[in-house]
Amino acid sequence: MSLQVNRYLEDKHFDHIDHALGRPVDPMGETYRNYFAANANGDIAREMAASPHWQKFYRDKDTDIFHVTQAGRAALRDHLKFIGDRHRLFSITWLDMSTTVVSTSAGKARYSAYLDASDVDPDMTFKKFQAQARVRLAGSSAP
Repeated sequence: MSLQVNRYLEDKHFDHIDHALGRPVDPMGETYRNYFAANANGDIAREMAASPHWQKFYRDKDTDIFHVTQAGRAALRDHLKFIGDRHRLFSITWLDMSTTVVSTSAGKARYSAYLDASDVDPDMTFKKFQAQARVRLAGSSAP
């Protein structure tokens, strides 16, 4: 599952890894992308070439294209845990529909799903949606 997180990481090394993977909620999972283009003669390309977190894929004119290695994915996962990133996948079931939402809490995930549902049913109130919708951490059987 390749759901994205809207975040910026202060540590540029990890921000580049996160960007290359498309800012996934789970860096160890399947991502919709895995590349970073850097000036072949620049400092970033030299740092990436020297890091076990990157593997140079190819050079296109003056640009080096890098992929994130499994070690890079694991390092990003550990960094996100270290800094306390709270983004998680939540599964919301409402009526006969289910969706997955990235959020920092079950309440925020529920409200995000409500906004989508209210686009379909403008008469839906949050109170009614809240009573009908079930939210759980994705991959968890707990309500």
